[in-house]
Amino acid sequence: MQQQFNTASNAEQAGDCKTALPLFEALASDPRVKPGSLPAAAIAVRRGHCLFTFGRDDEGEAQVEAGLPVMRQAGANFAGDVAGAELELGNLAALRHDENLAIAHYQAALVLTTGDERVVPLLRLAAVTAFDGDDRPLGHADEALKIAMAAPHPDKKVLAYIHDVHGRILLNQGQVKAGYTELKQALDLSGGLTDRVHLEDVQLRGDLAQAALLNGDRDGARNYLAYTGAGHIAESPFAIAVSMKAPDCGSETGLKPEDTAIVDFAIGADGGVTGAQTVYTRGTYAVAAAFAKAVNTWFWRPEDLAKVPAFYRQLTRVEMRCSNSGGNVPRIPTPLSRRYAAWARTVLMTLPTELPTAALALQALKDQGDAAVARGDFRAGAAALGLRAIVDPRAGRAQVAAFDEPLALGQKAGIPQEAMNALRVLHMARQVIVTVRERDRRERLADWDRLLPMADQAPLVSDPLAADTLRLLAVPSRPDGNERSAAIALALRVADDGGLPAHAPLRQEALLWLANDAARAGQLDVAQGYFQRTGLDSEQCALIGPMPAMRWSGVSSSDYPMEAWRMGFEGWVKLEYNINADGTTAAARALISYPPFVFEDAATGMARNIRYERSYRPGGGAACNAEQQSIKFAIPSRH
Repeated sequence: MQQQFNTASNAEQAGDCKTALPLFEALASDPRVKPGSLPAAAIAVRRGHCLFTFGRDDEGEAQVEAGLPVMRQAGANFAGDVAGAELELGNLAALRHDENLAIAHYQAALVLTTGDERVVPLLRLAAVTAFDGDDRPLGHADEALKIAMAAPHPDKKVLAYIHDVHGRILLNQGQVKAGYTELKQALDLSGGLTDRVHLEDVQLRGDLAQAALLNGDRDGARNYLAYTGAGHIAESPFAIAVSMKAPDCGSETGLKPEDTAIVDFAIGADGGVTGAQTVYTRGTYAVAAAFAKAVNTWFWRPEDLAKVPAFYRQLTRVEMRCSNSGGNVPRIPTPLSRRYAAWARTVLMTLPTELPTAALALQALKDQGDAAVARGDFRAGAAALGLRAIVDPRAGRAQVAAFDEPLALGQKAGIPQEAMNALRVLHMARQVIVTVRERDRRERLADWDRLLPMADQAPLVSDPLAADTLRLLAVPSRPDGNERSAAIALALRVADDGGLPAHAPLRQEALLWLANDAARAGQLDVAQGYFQRTGLDSEQCALIGPMPAMRWSGVSSSDYPMEAWRMGFEGWVKLEYNINADGTTAAARALISYPPFVFEDAATGMARNIRYERSYRPGGGAACNAEQQSIKFAIPSRH
């Protein structure tokens, strides 16, 4: 056993966890290892370290926390193990944006280290306290620099990294010139601007670009950014994102519209974001964490990511602002989705919450559903797998097919008819989304001619919410002359359906559509009557009403910023703006920009030229607040 433990430990210390982990697992299950003993604790902590290296963070955390209390009492012989474990737990807390817990673990690691081993916990402490506005982060960075400089042969790469951390802290504290100087020193130590680049170089040059921008040196900022490779990817990863939302402004997040942030992140093989961290904001740690948490919910299709070089998936940087939408923009299927989710919660013991990425949340629901099916609980299987299909924001054939299993399970388990109706209608809605993307409008209308009669047949006919969701989805945003009468009839059926509550969101959506249509036809009295029936004021209806159809994008090649064109930058901006009742736009803001700061001004300028259909609002109020659109900047010769 001792020989096996030594072999495993040596492999673990050499970074060969592929060899070490099976040995540790065999020892952990050996009945001769007494639970609570020092050997059991050492096995658990070292096994936990290997689990961390394989990305199995939850399992690794459980092992380390099980063995650490005993190891802490074991004395100096195990100080290295304890310090390493504290660092790993601190890293996990930092990834979860738990500042206080991360600081506690890093400080515990620092106490146990001496000499150059102190550099890592000092820099971790500097990074996690960088947004607090006090002297702690600079003190930690200064101490790390002194230790590194005291080495007989100081490592230039280590020194460059320390100066980078130091410079970033200064930027976050508003000391722009001092930060710029530190970052330039880091660049000199790293070998300067060369055509060869490592991930640490990308981060440093990105920091230099931010410092140059803050210092008023826009040409220098673009130059540094060009040497990161950002904006020079043949297939921009953001152009193909499935889900990419900015955090909401407001008291829940603590974010204000004027807050900005620079966020670094990687994209995993499953398409989900890993390790999102804010590197620059003038806000507090809470502000930095709110932006990073939002990025953690983004994800892409793995097959689309295959087009993006692996190097760029390891470190990407965006500039962000919060959204004024308040997260309160329900779409037509939302009430039906909420009804299904409410039923699912009564069936499932637990629902995945606070997962670090949206991709992991979807995987957790799939795992929960598969486990329920495996034990013969088809009701719970339908609940979990159905919920997964509904909340998945992707719109491809695979997402349409994801409804097949929960529909079959629900039929087999005899789940409530309302839940089955929700699954059927939401399945149809997902089919139509794919149809709109893949086929022309004529074929889409043919689909609806086939699907709409289902709303008047059992079992949907006796379920107003399900039937009216199907009807309202069929109403086009801007019908032509031939289909306008049919569209009005559909909207009226929903608006006048006595089976819906007086101020049901579906009824309000239908009435607002009718008001807008009447106003476009010059029937202002009729429009006002429909509007009054909604029970909404102008501000409320601007948040929940139907989206006006775009008439003119106002975009042309002349809008491409010449500086970006000359330097070969391509990129993407997600805009937010309000739509006035007359179809003009106002208050345009860049929510997410890639690369940072290159295309923001051009995109917000372009938003002023976008025109929408007129909408009816008493007093000419906003037709739609916080509408979001994406503008991609691509050089034609490359595509």
